[in-house]
Amino acid sequence: MNPIKIFRLLFFVTFFFGNAQKDNFNNLEIEVLEAQSTRITAMINADIEKLNNILDDDLTYSHTTGWTETKSGYLETIKSGRINYEKFIPRNVEVRIYGEIAVLTGKVDVNLGRTDFTIRFLEVQRKMDGIWKLTAWQSVLNKVD
Repeated sequence: MNPIKIFRLLFFVTFFFGNAQKDNFNNLEIEVLEAQSTRITAMINADIEKLNNILDDDLTYSHTTGWTETKSGYLETIKSGRINYEKFIPRNVEVRIYGEIAVLTGKVDVNLGRTDFTIRFLEVQRKMDGIWKLTAWQSVLNKVD
């Protein structure tokens, strides 16, 4: 992993855990946020094996452009480098849990190399065999902060 990605990853982990402590999430919410953090780290590192294990087979991943992918399509996008996340930092995250389903909303600051932008997201995770897996992702450009 290159030094810039290591720095960004460390920044993300520090940012994430600092906010988790500050916002006083309960244990289950922290578990869901840790699953989100694990996924984001795998996305940044293009860790296809890790992503394959933590993405639901029924995944629907809708990008800000409206482009929607299945699990296999998303894995290929990451593997091929068509999307190369340099930064993906969530903030203002709210977690709601309904049994084995978690719904997260918030903003993400994204960098794709030469492009920085902020998105709003709706994320659905489903707990399967003790693992929170991303089932659905929908994002839109955040035009107002």
